[in-house]
Order: sequence, then structure tokens, then C-alpha cells
Amino acid sequence: MLTALLIVSALFVDPVPAVEPSTTELKFSVTHDGDGGDSVSGRLYIMLTKGKIPLLGGPNWMHAEPFYSLDVENWAKDTPLIVAENARNMSGPPSSIGEGPWKAVALLRRNQDSSKLAAVGGLYGPGVSFEGNGQTAGTVELVIDNPVPERSWKLHKNLRLIETKSDLLSDFYGRNIDHGACVIVPDDYDPDREEPYPVMYWIGGFGSDHYGGRFMKMMYTASYYDDQVCRVILNADCYGGHHVFADSENNGPRMTALMEEFIPFLEKKYNLGGSAEKRYLSGHSSGGWSSLWLLIQNPDFFDGVWSLAPDPLDFHYFQTADLYEENANMLFDKDGNPRPIARMGEQAVLFAPEFSKMEEVLVDGGQLGSFEWVFSQKGEDGRPLKMYDRETGAVSPEVVEHWKQYDIRKVLEDNWEELAPKLSGKINIIAGGLDTFYLEQPVIDLGAFFQEKNFDAMIRVVEGGDHGAVFRGMVIVEMDEWFARRLGLTNFQAPMVGPEPVQ
Repeated sequence: MLTALLIVSALFVDPVPAVEPSTTELKFSVTHDGDGGDSVSGRLYIMLTKGKIPLLGGPNWMHAEPFYSLDVENWAKDTPLIVAENARNMSGPPSSIGEGPWKAVALLRRNQDSSKLAAVGGLYGPGVSFEGNGQTAGTVELVIDNPVPERSWKLHKNLRLIETKSDLLSDFYGRNIDHGACVIVPDDYDPDREEPYPVMYWIGGFGSDHYGGRFMKMMYTASYYDDQVCRVILNADCYGGHHVFADSENNGPRMTALMEEFIPFLEKKYNLGGSAEKRYLSGHSSGGWSSLWLLIQNPDFFDGVWSLAPDPLDFHYFQTADLYEENANMLFDKDGNPRPIARMGEQAVLFAPEFSKMEEVLVDGGQLGSFEWVFSQKGEDGRPLKMYDRETGAVSPEVVEHWKQYDIRKVLEDNWEELAPKLSGKINIIAGGLDTFYLEQPVIDLGAFFQEKNFDAMIRVVEGGDHGAVFRGMVIVEMDEWFARRLGLTNFQAPMVGPEPVQ
């Protein structure tokens, strides 16, 4: 969850010379030069900072600076658009910001298939520096005059970037939608060999996509089976956030499309898998939830899962809120205190009300909203119903009732007699004992449930570990050795790393 926190944008906008100081309230006058069309529509964002301007990064979750958004339709070129009190804001309109100097950049989000604000198809402009505060800075003129560039991909002997049309998703959306993946193959990869390669399907966390294949290739060089196992880095990024490969009223048949279209395509094209015993799943954060979900929904198709720091597996512990309790509240506890949703060690550093307000300015593509895009029913306006009231924090029982079908703990309990024999020995889950986003308790409780049932599963909680602790140590090696043992591979070069008990 919230893996995007760790992603640093490589594309920055250099500010131009400062705007002359003024003595009137701050407002922005934005124009576009027609490079994206004489008339454009989309969501306009204006990002402010006192540091460098990360065009692709969006707001910093832990230290969000002022930013604003405004939906625009048929905005003609060279026509000034005034952004002031009329824009969505996180902590007040532009007239309320503190003393500068500030830097501002405008960008227009138009890509309907990515959670990233500045994705291909969008437009952006140069940064502008200005002095003063919200009462004295006057009118700052911004221009949007550059298309967001296509993403580059450097060829690599072990990496195969693949994007191919999904008929199922294209039919759902009424426009072309692609599957995406990066296939990591061994040095001596032979697509024509008689035996298909064992394959691990990897799903990254919120904010990641299949372009992360380079990073995962680096991670898996630690594996003693790097020369025998292929990995497929799947793309779960979508307009609403992370679609977690769950079929959804809002995101469409994501799991069905993966299982019926993309995996068969990949396995035929790259000589992978071909049978359940040669397929396993893994993922981190939102991808940790996704990988476990895919296994329990398709227990005869995969041989197992390594789920790392998964998103909430039990909605009794939706970070720090119990969605099932009477008068549940997502933003405030019973004493009216803001709920913490992120911490460093034992110290809370981010609270639900401010994070929720930030996402209201984003509108789409935020982490909390991402859950609604997956789990909620579609509203009459064509958008997902909101699970909680954005002002009061009150949870909607009607919406939560619909969410129950995605509560992994509940799905397991309700279908235990059928699922237990099919899942025995296949589940491995690791969480940090002090997960940055309070995700450990559902894992601990699920481990206790498995122990009570005398069920064969490995649940590990890293004492004092944060959200990223699951990547440290020998986990990568351990995952592959577990898979190799199940496959009967014999060229072990190191002993199996012993699992630690639940703390």
C-alpha cells in the first residue's frame, strides 16, 4: 500500500525568473498554446513548492504542499483560465498560502488509464517562481506548452516489455485497453525448449507498474534460481489507482481478463507455466493483497503465493478503522481524535483527515479512493460510491456491505471447507511488526486463525519492521527456494532460510 511514497520522479521542471512582487491576492492565470489541440479538456492541476518541482510525483504524502485542481472542458488555446477560489484545495484557496518564495507549475491530466497526474497524453508547462504570500503575490501567469513525453524503454537481454489489447476490458470501457507486463527471462533463455519455464507472477504496490521490471530484475539476481525461473511483472495501474486484479463494477473484469486473456497469451508467447505446479504469485503492499486474492480465487491455477506487507486482509482492521463496527468512522476515533494512517516507528506522522483532503484535490488516483474504485458499487453518476463521508468520516454501511465480498479473511472463513484443502501449503505472508501504514494486525490475526485450524501456512511478522522490511534480508532467496523445492529442482547452492514464528 502507498508504495508510491517511495517513488521519486526523474522529471523536473526548472523554474523561470521570478514574477515581480505585487500587493493583491494570489491567483493563477493559465493558458495553453494549442499543442494538445485548439480546445482541450481534462483536469488542471497547479502544484506549489518551496523546493524542486517534481512534475510526475504529485503531492508528497508526508509533507504535502499547497496544490489545486479544476476540471476543464473545451478550453480554447490562448484563453486565460483564472484559478483561485474556484479550485479544489487541500488547506485553503491560493489567497491563504504563507510567505514564499514559491514555485508553481501547471499540468493538464488527460490520460484515462493511469493514476499518474502527468501521464502520456497530458500537457505541462515551465515552472514559475514568485515572491510574497496569498495576500500579496498577485496574479501569477502559467502556460501549458509541452506534451508529457512517451515513456522510454532501454532494451535489455533479460527483459521483454509487452503490451497487448484486452478485448474484455476494451469492451467494458468502450475504448482500447491494454494489458501490460515485463517478462524477466534467464541468460540462456530458450523460448523453444520442450519444458515450459516455471514462472512467478509479481504485482507491485500502489504507484508501480510493469516498467518496474528493471528494479525487480536487480532484486532477483540474489536468487540461486535466477537461471531457471522466469518472472512476469504485471501492470496493475489504472486511472482510479491500483486495480488489484479484482473484478469490479468500476474497474471492470480485471481478474477475468488476466486469467482468460493475458496469462494464456504470455505463457504461449514466452513458453511459461502451462500447469498449476509451475506458477506462483507474489507482490508487495497493494500487490501483496492482489497476489493473495488471485490465489484464493483461483486455487487450482497457482501453486502458491508470497504476499508481502499486504493491504488490509480483514476490514475489521482497515488501517486503524473497524469498518464493521456500529457508527464506524474512517477519519476520527471514538474520542473525536484524527485517526493516524502512517507512522515512522511508533510515531504517527500522517492522519486520515488531512490525507483524505489531499485526495479530494486529486479526485482520482489516490490510495483511499483506489479502494473505492475496486470495492464499491457504481453510483448513478457513473463513479464509485464513497465508503465514508469526506467531512464527518462516517462510514456508509450500505457501501461496506458491498465491500464484504473483497474481505479476504471473510472469504476464507465463509468458504473454508472448500478452500482449505486447495490452499494447504500454498500461503506465505510476511508483514512488518510496525508496518508504516498499520497493516500488520490483519496478518497477525489471520495467522492465529490458521493456527486454530491447524492449517499449513507460513505467517511471519518482522519484529519492529516497517512497510519495507519485508524486502530486507533473504526473502527474495527464500521465495525462490520454496518454489524450487515444490518443483523438485535439485541444484541448491545454499540452505533454505528458516521461517520465523509470528510475533
